[in-house]
Amino acid sequence: MEDRVELLTKRLRLRRARQGDAPVLFENYTGVHSCSRFLQRSVHQDIARTATMLDTWCDAFWDEAGAPFSWVIATRDDDEPIGVFVAIPEAHRIEIHYGIGERFWGHGLAAEAGHAAISALWRSHGIQRIWTVCDVEHVGSRRVLEKLGFYCEGTLRKWLVLPAFGDVARDCYVFSLTTEH
Repeated sequence: MEDRVELLTKRLRLRRARQGDAPVLFENYTGVHSCSRFLQRSVHQDIARTATMLDTWCDAFWDEAGAPFSWVIATRDDDEPIGVFVAIPEAHRIEIHYGIGERFWGHGLAAEAGHAAISALWRSHGIQRIWTVCDVEHVGSRRVLEKLGFYCEGTLRKWLVLPAFGDVARDCYVFSLTTEH
């Protein structure tokens, strides 16, 4: 579990969930419609839903080797929760997803968090591939992935149903980083 540690960057702290994170993360990220537009989940309707997510993904799963988990992305100076970075390990690969609050967009913070998380994930035993998908219209996410050095492998047709767009599956780009072996 060498990947499940607190990570510090110049402006951010990626860490395990703490008491009191849910209300702030709800206000900054999970309860904001624009932040949920391209996600497979709907906007959280209340703080309790965010607290449940944090209890599972950002706390309990940290102690289970091989289980999916998530870092809370917080500002380094005041430890304000602004987003999450999810890692879903499966055999030799890890699927990732990430997001930060709209107030923090456009400052390079998602890429900064991504660099730290991906460096930690490569230290996981036997990992050969880190990958994700993003909706073809999600320009911001695509830019972050490109900054992180991900390669766009192509388009997955009718891959994801995103609640913000209704019940029709949407096309997504698949991105990856791989080892050279």
